[in-house]
Amino acid sequence: MTSRDWMCLLAAAGNFALAVLSLVRGRQSVVARPLARLCFALFVWNFATLVEHVGTGRSDHAHVFLTVSNAPLWGVVDAIFTALSPPLMLQLIATFVGGRRERAPFVVAAYVVFGALALSSATGFFSTWGQEWTGSSTWAAAFLLAWGPTLAVALAWLVRHLVEAREHDEKARTRTFLAAFAFGGAFATTDELAGLGLVVPHLASFGTLVGTSLVATAVFRFRLLDRDLSISTGIYAAALATTGLIAYVVVLRLLGGNVAAFGTATAIVTLVLVAAARELATSRAEQRERVERLTVFGRMAAQMAHDIRNPLAALLGAARVLDDAPPEQSPEKAREFRRLLVEQADRIRVIVDKYERIGRVEPVATRVQINDVVRRVVGAQRVAAGDVSVALDLLDPLPECDADADLVASALENVVRNACEAMPRGGALCVRTRVDSPAAGQRTVVVRVEDTGEGMDARRAERAFEDFFTTKATGSGLGLAFVKRVALAHGGNVSLASRPGEGTSVELRLPTAPPMSS
Repeated sequence: MTSRDWMCLLAAAGNFALAVLSLVRGRQSVVARPLARLCFALFVWNFATLVEHVGTGRSDHAHVFLTVSNAPLWGVVDAIFTALSPPLMLQLIATFVGGRRERAPFVVAAYVVFGALALSSATGFFSTWGQEWTGSSTWAAAFLLAWGPTLAVALAWLVRHLVEAREHDEKARTRTFLAAFAFGGAFATTDELAGLGLVVPHLASFGTLVGTSLVATAVFRFRLLDRDLSISTGIYAAALATTGLIAYVVVLRLLGGNVAAFGTATAIVTLVLVAAARELATSRAEQRERVERLTVFGRMAAQMAHDIRNPLAALLGAARVLDDAPPEQSPEKAREFRRLLVEQADRIRVIVDKYERIGRVEPVATRVQINDVVRRVVGAQRVAAGDVSVALDLLDPLPECDADADLVASALENVVRNACEAMPRGGALCVRTRVDSPAAGQRTVVVRVEDTGEGMDARRAERAFEDFFTTKATGSGLGLAFVKRVALAHGGNVSLASRPGEGTSVELRLPTAPPMSS
């Protein structure tokens, strides 16, 4: 094989391995699926380029490697996945830098433009015109005309994110991404420039190989998938990719001239590979979920034990006093201890009911003044705030809400505690209330909790309300997820805005109560 063939082969194996790795070990990362989709597209493109190159006899040693009589069709596959790669890249970068909603118009526009190019290329499967179109200079010019602005937008997003990033690891991840896509994107143009008739070397596969290596560095060294990955996991993914690639090559070698047999064998190989990757992903996910559940149950049990310990101690103390009381003790004293027993037993019942209701998130609604709930929560948190200054900015009067005061208080406690923990070296916490009166629809009471803490990047902020997602080593990942469930159970919602190094604000919105009927 030529050096170009080897680069295609290595790039295809690397992209396949990264795709498997992203799906198997990146379940908690929002970039995992976009990365897997892009890597799979690049894998198919590199493999199709290899087969087309060898099948058309442009490789000096084609007879040693494989023989394919349907090389023009592989040229069509090449063109389709060449066209699909730019929008997939743009979607991955939009997910990486955060703010997918604001960037959605650019991503959609890329899918429309390149999707049309891919669809026109697909006509090569059943028409000679389509095959000629995918190999024409006009196709190459159309691709380059759309590719230039797309790459410029993607690199601009990464540069802006690099400037705004505060964490060292995030800066390192962004630099690695910037290098990967700048290098790979620049070299990706060489094949199409050659298609225009210019005398340039075909370096697209080399660019893909280097770009894949840089992204793999971000995955393993800089925790791109939000978790540490072991070398054994990488070796497994690489072994699976190599095995799959060898299997495809063998199928092409033996059945490349028979379309029906080749299609069937390729489907079988693909299903086996998918089954192997899925089996690993399922076993890993089940193991991780078991550990997460045990961790959460352990922390919840510890919190419940802490809440019950004080009333239980008072109850047992009163029972011992009554048991050891001398016969001449006054009836009034005995009644006082019996009353204490009843009070503490009722207190334990309330705690158990509270935890049961929290688990179900079933509100028992009453007319609630949210300002009173805020004062109660913030007053209890002031003691544990440490060097954090706490301020209130409450709108008075504030409309009442039909809400479960205990559930709302628990939700606010989670938000306020998170805010204080985000300021380990001190800072300012402010809780505000206001009323939103939309032009149409019900008014809402808004509780806004602002801190000047460490903040988080847009990628993590988008996942803040997911179950089990946490940025703290000892966190359960259920705090903000519980806040969201409480808000939705009351017919409201919750939102979060954050910037690294500047702080975070969380808004809890609850609908106001209808006026009392006279």
